[in-house]
Amino acid sequence: MKAEQELKSLKRGLRALALLNQTGSVTIAQLSRELALPRTTTERILETLASEGYVERFPSAKHYHLKCKVCSLASGFSDESWIVDIAAPLLFETTERIGWPLAIAAPESYSMAVRLTTDSATSLWLHRRRVGATVPIGGSCSGQAYLAFAKPPERELLFAALSAPDVPEAFRIMDVERMRQICETIRRDGFSINPDLGPERSISVPIMIEGSVKAILLIMYMGRVLETQDAIKTFVPRLKRLAATISENVLSASGRIGDGPVMSPAAKARVAQRN
Repeated sequence: MKAEQELKSLKRGLRALALLNQTGSVTIAQLSRELALPRTTTERILETLASEGYVERFPSAKHYHLKCKVCSLASGFSDESWIVDIAAPLLFETTERIGWPLAIAAPESYSMAVRLTTDSATSLWLHRRRVGATVPIGGSCSGQAYLAFAKPPERELLFAALSAPDVPEAFRIMDVERMRQICETIRRDGFSINPDLGPERSISVPIMIEGSVKAILLIMYMGRVLETQDAIKTFVPRLKRLAATISENVLSASGRIGDGPVMSPAAKARVAQRN
């Protein structure tokens, strides 16, 4: 976007909200100094935000503070959204280093849907996935990993829903007890793998946020290049570390722990470039 097309008033309002979020409260004079704006302009920004219900002035005081309505601005930005936004530079950086594509998938109805993929960063001959592509939960590496690491009550609800007679056959879990056994093995090993489904193979690990599985991180590779045990030895530790980093960065960036995302210099450069 060209500079002349930007809405300066909107940018000023957003900067004011960001500063209020950092400081808790602010006077017109303080905000005027921070934004390097005339006092009259700063006052108009605050009064506009107040009229929309995002800030208010303390009674009998000069300070403005945020109101709870500001939370509605982020209500659609779920853990899954944080994961995709923060994971993107990390996944592309990893694919550039190792050559194999990575993806993040999350449950959607009876399926696991691709939320992010680095297919475009590799020229290897693999099935190209697009964001939004789906595979059955019960019949996929990523879906089985999600089931395995879901909390027991959620997992049992999913089993019941996915084994119901009205579920399309392609998505239905036909043998729930067998799936329970598969999930037990996956939880024990810490990953899921599909070693025998054609030339393309995948390994999946969970992305856990505060004890709950929110998404699945997976890598795709060619079976004729790597034997199963070699792939497990090569990829599983890396995937687990990457999933842990994504989780830590999500918690930090969403303000729940820490002082800020912990990214490599290359990842930070990518984020800066995107912004």
